[in-house]
Amino acid sequence: MQQERKRNFHPDELAERARRHAQQSRQSLQVAARLAELFPQVLRSIKKSAGNKGAQGDREALTHPDYLAKLDQYIAVLGEGLEARVQFETHRMMIQAYQSENAFQKAFSRLKIQDKRRFAAQDRRETP
Repeated sequence: MQQERKRNFHPDELAERARRHAQQSRQSLQVAARLAELFPQVLRSIKKSAGNKGAQGDREALTHPDYLAKLDQYIAVLGEGLEARVQFETHRMMIQAYQSENAFQKAFSRLKIQDKRRFAAQDRRETP
C-alpha cells in the first residue's frame, strides 16, 4: 500500500481521483468475483488429473500448486479492489468535508455581515 503525503487537493482533482478509484475498485471486484466462481471448476479439474477420489483427492487438489496460485491471484485482485474502494470512500469524504467547510465559511461570512449591519444600526440609533 502506497502512503500519500497529506496535502490539500482542489475539489475537481478530488472528484477525479474518487472517480478513478471507484472505477478501479469496480473492475477489480468484478474480476475477483469471476475468479471466485471459477474455483470449483479449477478444483474439479485438478482433482480429476490427480486421479485420487474422495477426501484424499480433495486434499491433494487443495494443496496443489496450481490451485494455490489461483488462490493467491484471487487474494491479490480482491485486495486491490478493496484498497481502491477505501481510497474512493476517503476521497468522497474529503470532498464532503470541503463542501461542508465551504458552506460553513459562507454562512459565517453572512453572519458577520449581518452583525456588522446590526451594530451599525445600533450605533446610528444611539448617536444623537
